[in-house]
Amino acid sequence: MNAKTASQLADDVNKTASDAIDSSRAYAQNAVNAAGEKVRDLRREAEPTVEQIAARVQQAVQRGLDAASTTSARAQRRLEQAADVTGRYISDQPVRSVLIAAAAGAAITALIVLASRRSSRDDY
Repeated sequence: MNAKTASQLADDVNKTASDAIDSSRAYAQNAVNAAGEKVRDLRREAEPTVEQIAARVQQAVQRGLDAASTTSARAQRRLEQAADVTGRYISDQPVRSVLIAAAAGAAITALIVLASRRSSRDDY
């Protein structure tokens, strides 16, 4: 009877170990499945957020481009207006315009001469 009991005991231990292994495998598989599902859920939740952020960035870039275009057009119009006013003034006052241009040229030349002299003194 002791041999049969030992054999039965060995079978019971083997069965218990086998059950424990199967149970551990099932638990591990359930954990992997749950983790995979959680990752899929997070991915589904994150995709709309990423798309929303991308859409907002695209809208902000478009607004910036529109603002730059508007500012550029406004600056272009102001330059054209200034050129028109200047052209009319020159047509209406040619002698005065030449005198103003000569005075501006002399002032610029004087500034250049002063700057070059100062630069020459600083080199020594």
